[in-house]
Amino acid sequence: MEFRHLGNGLYFPPVAPNGRVYAVPLGQETQVEIFYLTPVGIMGAGVQSHWSEIVGFYYDDESWEIIPHNYSGRGMRFRRGLSCIMVIAGSETLTTHIQGYPIPMCVMNRIAFEQQRVGEG
Repeated sequence: MEFRHLGNGLYFPPVAPNGRVYAVPLGQETQVEIFYLTPVGIMGAGVQSHWSEIVGFYYDDESWEIIPHNYSGRGMRFRRGLSCIMVIAGSETLTTHIQGYPIPMCVMNRIAFEQQRVGEG
């Protein structure tokens, strides 16, 4: 995937910035803080994966999932259709979309973006 820099830290397709992500885990009904996006990867309660350690992700009609290498067999899977929000680092504003795209798509774009940068370095 090719990411085009739009200026002011924005890219297209949109890339989720650092911040806290809240979603509804598969099998639950309540939204919880699922992880933080940081410069080095995804961090949270029970989860710590550098960008290069994420082996896959997908988005379908019912859910979205991130598959870290060190958690193979039990990826982080979340329900679609229920609110997924983000609190961008340095701001206390809640957002459900970035540049018109839902947060899960932007998180997956961030993974691809960071993995490309690691590959270039």
